[in-house]
Amino acid sequence: MRRKMYRFCLSLLFAALINTGCTTFNRVDSELVMTPGMFIEATTTQGVMRISYVDKYVREYTWDGHTKVFGHMARKERWYGSLGMYRPYGDGTMHVVLEEGQQHFDSLSAAHEWLNKKSQWTEYVWTSDGLVVGWKEQKRPKDGFIALRVDVWQIYVDGKKPDGMRNAQDESILISYTKR
Repeated sequence: MRRKMYRFCLSLLFAALINTGCTTFNRVDSELVMTPGMFIEATTTQGVMRISYVDKYVREYTWDGHTKVFGHMARKERWYGSLGMYRPYGDGTMHVVLEEGQQHFDSLSAAHEWLNKKSQWTEYVWTSDGLVVGWKEQKRPKDGFIALRVDVWQIYVDGKKPDGMRNAQDESILISYTKR
């Protein structure tokens, strides 16, 4: 009887530790881009994409008459350089692939090379200090089902935001803040 009670108490203690977040061995500090109250509007040939910070891992996306709010998952280990967040599925009404994070490089030329590779799939715009936004919407011809990809990246070179990225389009990305 004592052994059963001991096991029961241990399982309760373990459950309490997990539920209160006292276990830190699996926690990761996400390298995100957006901060509370931040809005980003990026203009590409696709149109205007507005991304709004809702919560640490939640963003609102507004484009072409659509508004969707999506929760993201924190990356637990680096994926193609990013330790940010992502969402690889939609909500039943559309398919989405959403990413946000930081990209760290040793040189500005390495950052530009990365951007050139990324730009083969999605159109990106970026600021002179390395804020990168790309998005693409595609509709299935048969039924109009939407597939949406949105990326938000902050480039760092030697641990700092770059100064003077080539081919920057500062006017294509507007950043604003509001208190919530």
